[in-house]
Amino acid sequence: MMLTTLAATAPYWHGGGFPVFPVFPVFFLVVFLVVFLVFGVWRRGSWRARSDARSVLADRFARGEIGAEEYRSRLSELSRK
Repeated sequence: MMLTTLAATAPYWHGGGFPVFPVFPVFFLVVFLVVFLVFGVWRRGSWRARSDARSVLADRFARGEIGAEEYRSRLSELSRK
């Protein structure tokens, strides 16, 4: 009985049919990348366009828009958060 069942399903167990195993990891990798792009990069803009507050503050200080006293006070305020 076991031999006839094995013979009837053997092509699918021993190399026959489509290899399904690689499809699932690739599918989940694609889903992860799409979610990462939608909620990560596209939502906040490009990586280079985003700047943290310290670099913006340093740029304003370098351009002379704010003085040293204001720079230090705002920098200490950012360090507390």
